[in-house]
Amino acid sequence: MKNESNNVRRLSSPVMRNGAQRSEASDLRRASLGSQTQSIAFGVPVPARQDVVRGRTTYEEILRLVQDDKRRHLVVAMLTFSMFAAFVLGGRQAAFAGGSGASDEWVSLFNGKDLTGWDGDPRLWSVKEGVIHGETTKENPAKNNTFLVYRGGSFDDFELKIQFRILGGNSGIQYRSKEFDKWRIGGYQAEVINDPASAGFLYHEGGRGSLVNVGDFLVVDKDGKKRIIGNVNDRQELIKTGYYKAKEWNEYHIVCQGNHIIQYLNDYKTIELIDNDRIVDPSNPKDLRGATRTGLLALQLHVGPPMVVEFKDIRVLRIPPKYGDAVLIFNGQNLDEWTTNAGSGKANQWVVGKARLSASDPKQLERVEGAGEMINLTPAHGASQDIYSKAKFGDCRIEVQVMVPKESNSGIYVMGEYEIQVLDSYGHEKMTSGDMGAIYNAAVPSINASKKPGEWQQYVIEWQAPRFDAGGKKTENARFLKVELNGQVLHQDLVMSGATPGGVTGKEVPQGPLMFQGNHGPVAYRNIVVEPLK
Repeated sequence: MKNESNNVRRLSSPVMRNGAQRSEASDLRRASLGSQTQSIAFGVPVPARQDVVRGRTTYEEILRLVQDDKRRHLVVAMLTFSMFAAFVLGGRQAAFAGGSGASDEWVSLFNGKDLTGWDGDPRLWSVKEGVIHGETTKENPAKNNTFLVYRGGSFDDFELKIQFRILGGNSGIQYRSKEFDKWRIGGYQAEVINDPASAGFLYHEGGRGSLVNVGDFLVVDKDGKKRIIGNVNDRQELIKTGYYKAKEWNEYHIVCQGNHIIQYLNDYKTIELIDNDRIVDPSNPKDLRGATRTGLLALQLHVGPPMVVEFKDIRVLRIPPKYGDAVLIFNGQNLDEWTTNAGSGKANQWVVGKARLSASDPKQLERVEGAGEMINLTPAHGASQDIYSKAKFGDCRIEVQVMVPKESNSGIYVMGEYEIQVLDSYGHEKMTSGDMGAIYNAAVPSINASKKPGEWQQYVIEWQAPRFDAGGKKTENARFLKVELNGQVLHQDLVMSGATPGGVTGKEVPQGPLMFQGNHGPVAYRNIVVEPLK
């Protein structure tokens, strides 16, 4: 890491992150039992576990390498332990295909050969050419919406990736669902249909009906009332970009954590939901009108005209229950839950609306009709003020989208004191500690993940607050566990020995607000979600 100041250092072992990339610690743990490299046991090269298990090296070959009887016994003992560990780990990975345990491994749910682990009407479901094939005809129709159900267990918090192709009709991918009758399913459904305005939306089969339309961020409150608070993407722009490929293979990526659900289609975010509705009784299959936190996976054939739908490459990653329910700290309607720092600038220039680049000056933003976005319309440096949430947080995970006009500058202050830089760094070849994604004046981002000015960009921040004893003395430094911009990891395990400049008070405390710098340049923020550590 270049240009690191005294208030930051890098830990040797990154923490585990959700997704395909795993922690260095877990990689080292697996390597200790399953590396392809050789290790040395009492002066004798010992093959890796896979070599022994797969029969590429036999016990006799190993023992021929050892002439001394005492060392021979020790090597045999080590090899026996290695194969036992291989058996245990193999069973461990298989066990994660079902049940409710968490894992850092993606597990395949379809073997590409037959419907082992799945259950549905054999008249309608089969495997053809290595993919799951569902088909209805005039002679062989579905009597009602019917489903191919995964029987390997239920799923709580998880990521699901699945490819699909539909050649006619209407289908869906069920998750956190219930079976209320044989092959009849109710619950969350990711829509599968050859309609670019609908593919990617979220439906609640057998329950609350349509939930989240393509492009929307929806919140359902404790009374079941639905409210759109903003957008995750512009629906018409998605259609223009060709986010969905009709009658071709497409891929859903679905993320469920507590009350927070996100769907991606071909890497485009299509919906986001915070579901605070009453939680249905998981033991009552007829109780469907509410939020679910656990349930089955299933694939749909819709009643009606003849149709064909196919699925393949079905993989799941269980997410450890690390964080609590998501909290939306900007309601998209007003700034009642926010306050400005009067000493940071001349006036409060923050408003609510929809932001876009100014038609007359790409260095400025303008507000257009609508809501859901927090916009700083400052005309010049020092003309506006910093803004921060009334709510305070300690350990947490933060998601926020930001729009930066040309050459503008802002910052995201975690707990009001530790700044992640917001800057127009598009096209910069050499990144500094003042560029987009830097921990300001402390750590340079590992990559330039910036988008063009005027495009929405997303930060995901995992944070650990400083620790203090009963007397208020700091006993452990704060840490940026992970900082991600537009899907690229910029920092992992940065230990902060102090606050960065320009914060709310300049002091370290157990909890603090989320602050956005407003006294430098125009900027807009939206979809601000905080998940406190459990």
